[in-house]
Amino acid sequence: MRSETHTIAAGDGGGCALTSVAGPGMARRPPVVLVPGMFTGRRFWLSDRGVGLAAYLAERGHPVFIVQRRGLSDSPPSRGRAGLSEHVEHDLPAVQQWVWTRHPVPAFWVGHSFGGVMCALACADYLCTARMAGLVLLASQFEVGKRMLDWPANRLTRGLARLRGHFPARAAGLGPENEPLAAIIDATRWVESGRRRPDIRQALSTIDIPVLALSGAADRVDPSEGCRRFVDHFASTDRTFERLGRATGYPEDFDHPGLVVSRPARERVWPRIAGWMSERT
Repeated sequence: MRSETHTIAAGDGGGCALTSVAGPGMARRPPVVLVPGMFTGRRFWLSDRGVGLAAYLAERGHPVFIVQRRGLSDSPPSRGRAGLSEHVEHDLPAVQQWVWTRHPVPAFWVGHSFGGVMCALACADYLCTARMAGLVLLASQFEVGKRMLDWPANRLTRGLARLRGHFPARAAGLGPENEPLAAIIDATRWVESGRRRPDIRQALSTIDIPVLALSGAADRVDPSEGCRRFVDHFASTDRTFERLGRATGYPEDFDHPGLVVSRPARERVWPRIAGWMSERT
């Protein structure tokens, strides 16, 4: 397994890191771009020991690229605002162009949690869909739960981030990455306005590429109800939603991170994702 990290410059003066992961042989399958959610980073997809969905897909012949959002602990220095909006509007299109110049075939994009929301919003407005083979959304939604990102509790979330200069996710036990203030402002704005105004839902309704949406039956962060509602906004005719749990034949009711990083996920969810991609290659 070989990995290398690149700095991707964006048009607004900012940028992000992109880790490429290659298997032992020649790449024979479409590229895959992995986008982590909030409070986490590239290690969600590939641990320091080389274990993760990124390695699994690379071993199957996919050139894999892990996006590290601007403003996180080991992201490259960036002069641009470290918000989710800038990541969607500037960074992800720059990543798509960089990947396309090296592998000029449509790529699959995979996002977990808010990473999936960012993938979808970028697909709706900023990415070239002709260069996309499909979307895989893992526990992604904005309309159910997320109380601390919605009004009125989001005022407390923003206030804490402003006071500290960042949101202390590590201290709060929410994940390994503290979030920049700009990212928290964007996340709370998307959730609050997205539930009360039609803009985000209308943007999602323009997406018509293949999509696989998976949710965990025991996920309390992004419940299945919201994940189904999220993908139902899409115009895609090739659209699959699955709630992963014992009731649907899986060995356990998956929780929010366990949908991707647990041993049962390695045995059942990773092959499900790879198989879906293979069917559309």
